[in-house]
Amino acid sequence: MNLYLIDATYELFRSFYGYPKRLSKQGMEVGAVRGLMEHIVRIKSNEENTHIAAAFDADVISFRNDLYSGYKTGEGMDPDILAQFPLAQDGIEALGITLWKMYKYEADDAIATAVHKFKDSVDKVVIGSPDKDLAQCVEGKKVVMWSTRKKEYTDENGVKEKFGIEPKQIPDYLALAGDASDGIPGIKGVGPKTASSLVSKYGDIQSIYKDSKEWVEEVRGGERIKDFLDNNFEDIKLFKDLATLRLDVPLSSSINELVPKEIDKNRIDTFCKDLGFENFKY
Repeated sequence: MNLYLIDATYELFRSFYGYPKRLSKQGMEVGAVRGLMEHIVRIKSNEENTHIAAAFDADVISFRNDLYSGYKTGEGMDPDILAQFPLAQDGIEALGITLWKMYKYEADDAIATAVHKFKDSVDKVVIGSPDKDLAQCVEGKKVVMWSTRKKEYTDENGVKEKFGIEPKQIPDYLALAGDASDGIPGIKGVGPKTASSLVSKYGDIQSIYKDSKEWVEEVRGGERIKDFLDNNFEDIKLFKDLATLRLDVPLSSSINELVPKEIDKNRIDTFCKDLGFENFKY
């Protein structure tokens, strides 16, 4: 009995850049919606996925934008994909999948909360995303990540091999190394290797800050990094907070409600007809 958690925002973007373009009868670009829906049908066809839910960033702005002005926004986002956000949500629900639409929080927060809330109710939780933020949710072989693009799972050992740290240390790592995709700057000059080495040895940013005299001469650019920590540690704590996924998103669903619902044939047929999805198999 598996719970498969779909990062629907990620899958929509992946489809937008990886699937053929397609216009609806009204001349609107809808290829990403088609790709996302085909992906969900494949997930449903796997009998191991007895429970499925999808999380979606219904708004590109979250509470993190209030905490830090440099956090990611929709600026520069292709209007053709933004216009497909509402259609994507309708398509997910038309396929009988529970959808968590995120406004204040982000889809990643919903997924992290769902892992925390439901992991003991199933044999395994599969997070359908390669997003490094979500690596902090991985636990042993019980909670794993699945990359649709690479067709591979990442368990706790996989996270350690890739980042050199424990899953729970991902926010500390990102606070130092930064995350350009989310607008988290980290410390200039601190790359993944240095961040991994410091976090692995000292555990978290607080200990790295406190024990800086121990590593300052061993780390390349150590004096500069120490100076930054000494003068800007509140910023580093903020960066960690931004990278830490929330476990308190108000998800009203119970585990039983995550069993895919029977598809309303009239609804899905009408939806597909309106978007020109001929011969869509569900």
